[in-house]
Amino acid sequence: MMKSVTVTALLSLSAVAFSAPAAFANASCHSQAKAIKAGQKAANALKAERDALLEEVEVAGDEWEAAEDTRLFGAEEASKADAAKRDYDALKAELVSVEEDLQGRVSDLNADVAAYNKRCATKK
Repeated sequence: MMKSVTVTALLSLSAVAFSAPAAFANASCHSQAKAIKAGQKAANALKAERDALLEEVEVAGDEWEAAEDTRLFGAEEASKADAAKRDYDALKAELVSVEEDLQGRVSDLNADVAAYNKRCATKK
């Protein structure tokens, strides 16, 4: 009995997971187009955030390299170099996260465009 319930639950979850793209494909062409436009705006905003963050990472990297050059001058300089390295590493981690979000959104957007083109685009 428990095995049957587990299998049924797994099948239900997989049906829900696979119905999301189908739900988009079954939406009206107008609502699909609006969703695609909204997705494009969100992706562009995330791209702008990523680009700005990339510049911050480069500046933080330069600051860390400059601080590393003076590390051996004393404990204060070593502390500054360590802090600069932490800031640089934190910004790099944030950049990776934003890049992963952007890639995921673009991938989803591409799938939505493909579904729209398949169902709604007309050949002339």
